[in-house]
Amino acid sequence: MKNRKVALACISLAALSGCSSEIDVIREGRLELLPEYTVGQALDNRKLCESTDWSVIEDERGRDVVRYTCDFKDIEKNYRDTANEMIDAAKNDSRLITLQERLNELESEIAREKQLLKKAQNHIDNGNSWTERKTENGSSYTVWPRVKQQSITDIENHERGVRSIKNQISMIEKENQDSLSLAQETLEKYKGARAFETIDWVVMEDGSFMVLSGSMHHTNIFKGVIEETPHENIQSALYLIYNENFDTLFAYEDALQQIAEL
Repeated sequence: MKNRKVALACISLAALSGCSSEIDVIREGRLELLPEYTVGQALDNRKLCESTDWSVIEDERGRDVVRYTCDFKDIEKNYRDTANEMIDAAKNDSRLITLQERLNELESEIAREKQLLKKAQNHIDNGNSWTERKTENGSSYTVWPRVKQQSITDIENHERGVRSIKNQISMIEKENQDSLSLAQETLEKYKGARAFETIDWVVMEDGSFMVLSGSMHHTNIFKGVIEETPHENIQSALYLIYNENFDTLFAYEDALQQIAEL
């Protein structure tokens, strides 16, 4: 597919009638390496387009350029659904539940170790710290000082764990708060958002035609402007359009990304 993508030349098979408009020349023409549909059949019947439009514009050198535009469907819905999913994810973050459970366990362990430490200290204060027990190899040790030291070590380790978990909880809570703020701003600004694709063509003097370029356009709802991202390879985009009638913008953009990485 990579070789075909590189080799694809978007030139019409044959010149059409000179009396046809420039738009008709392109819409009714066929691409040499993708002759199975006319350009109009391929571009005007895409499932992901809410509407399509053809117009003639003039470039900076005074040349007539035929511009195809596909307005993608469900853009407002996508913004709204994404924002609501962000809100749901932030309010029901399972990471916080897991961390809180672990925090409770550590705090219970600390309380238990502190009780054991207190008990050991009482035995030491009461003169019981010299009680010795024989181990299997015949050595001996003092019981309560050893218990005391182990409790102190365990408490310190658990307290480090508590601090680490509290830091994680704090970071996740901030992340979720930022996500909620972004989602709320999205819900306030998403109406009127657009996403569309343009593909520019030019008709030659002999009536043949070729594709010039293409771009994706998205409304930046936070800045209130439409931002343009040119296709890295318009031939690849046309190849995808001809060979896969995508249902959603997400699927189309994902395929564009994959083919760009080949």
